Amino acid sequence: MMKNDRNVLEMIPVRNEKILWEVKEDKVLLTINRDRTFDRLMNKLFKTPLKTTVELEEFGSFVWQKCDGTNTIGDLSNLLEENFGEKAHPVLERLLIYMKSLRENNFIHLK
Repeated sequence: MMKNDRNVLEMIPVRNEKILWEVKEDKVLLTINRDRTFDRLMNKLFKTPLKTTVELEEFGSFVWQKCDGTNTIGDLSNLLEENFGEKAHPVLERLLIYMKSLRENNFIHLK
């Protein structure tokens, strides 16, 4: 689990405000600015991009839009079940793995 002192289902995921995003053709596109000193150095030396775009798949796009600071992880699990049914199974396991990935990449924080 993510934290031992609280029930994970009660945690509320909130998007990182520094990540720009938009919806195109039912998919969420995230734009991540690489503006740390290390990123700028790599850009100068190796011409690495200063912006990265990530296209989220169907479930990821749905969840991302719901990470607005009002829905708990439990709410998200229920919403996925309601909207995708069997297609999203096993819902909770998939959602927890996805939340962990978003958090580890600093795309969200949990409150």
